[in-house]
Amino acid sequence: MPKLDSLSRSEYLAKVGLYEKWAPEAFAAFNKFAGATFADGALSNGEKEIIAVGCAHSLRCPYCIDYHVKLAFSAGASKEELAESIWVAIAMGAGACYAHAGVAIKALNGEAGDFYTGDRETAINTFSTLVPQTFGAYADFKHAAFSDGVLTQPFKHLIAIACAHNTRCPFCIEHHVNQAVDAGQENAVIAEAIWVAIEMGAGACFGHAGLAAAILE
Repeated sequence: MPKLDSLSRSEYLAKVGLYEKWAPEAFAAFNKFAGATFADGALSNGEKEIIAVGCAHSLRCPYCIDYHVKLAFSAGASKEELAESIWVAIAMGAGACYAHAGVAIKALNGEAGDFYTGDRETAINTFSTLVPQTFGAYADFKHAAFSDGVLTQPFKHLIAIACAHNTRCPFCIEHHVNQAVDAGQENAVIAEAIWVAIEMGAGACFGHAGLAAAILE
């Protein structure tokens, strides 16, 4: 096996083509899945690519970031739109940590049982009062990330729903699905945003499979 000088190089992405030879049926099925996910539907391909850029950051996948930023830009997205999508992803990373701080409070209180029970708001509110200055700054940041800009707030909730699936935060999924519904987003639109997240989760694994391919080649 070769000893690689880097574990993450842009050219490794091209190595995923080797899987067409090594596992052709799965390779073809993945490409079909990706094509179906990003085809125009209730959301346009361009809108899905903007969502994908947020997902790529939630997944911390350099291959996905590089790939989908280029695709989104080619589909007509502006730098400002992509920047706002990234800020939503950053806010969702913080939000997933914040939401789970309630689990820490329950542990400190000696509570057991379901981590995601309906009384979670009490634990979260308790956490928020422990360092109020930091909580206030976090709340201001989240408000700024989700305010209308070049992307509308309803569309940002779609990005947030997708990112919440990539961070695997049930609190965030529940909150932003409800926010999207309240903002008038249709079920088909929300479902397509979620499928982008699912494909991006698979795509991040696929992109990193290039490293394995470079080792195996």
